[in-house]
Amino acid sequence: MKKAIPIILGIFLLGLGIFLVYEYATEPKIVEGVMSKAIDEKGRPSDITNIFTQGDTVYFSAKRNRFWTNEAEVVWYKGEIKQENRFLVEEEVLVNDAKYFTAELSVPEGLEEGHYGVTIYVKGKKIMETKAEFDVKK
Repeated sequence: MKKAIPIILGIFLLGLGIFLVYEYATEPKIVEGVMSKAIDEKGRPSDITNIFTQGDTVYFSAKRNRFWTNEAEVVWYKGEIKQENRFLVEEEVLVNDAKYFTAELSVPEGLEEGHYGVTIYVKGKKIMETKAEFDVKK
C-alpha cells in the first residue's frame, strides 16, 4: 500500500501537468478585443465604445494572452465579418508595452456611415483570436 500512494500521486500529477499544458497551448493567444476612441499613455484602450462619428479615429485593441505572441494581423470589414467585406489588412501589428495589440483606422475623408467589424489573428495563423464590431453614425 505504501508503494502505491507515490505511484498514484505521480500519475495524478503527470495527468494534471499534461492537462494544464494542453489548456495553455490551445486557449486563445489574443483576447478581449475592444473598440475605443483613444489609447492612454501606457498603450491601453480608453474611451471604449462601439459607436463612432464619421470624423473619429477608431482604435481596435486586444490583449496578449501568451508571452510568446508578439505580432498579429488585424483585418477591417465594412458590413458583416466576411471575406468579401474586407477593406484593410494590417499584417504587422506589434504588441505594445501594456501587452496590447492596437490598430488605428483613420480615414481623412471620414468613414461612411454603417456597420463595421474587425478581427485579429496571430501573425501567420488562420484562426481568428477575437473580434469586435462597431457602428459609424452621422
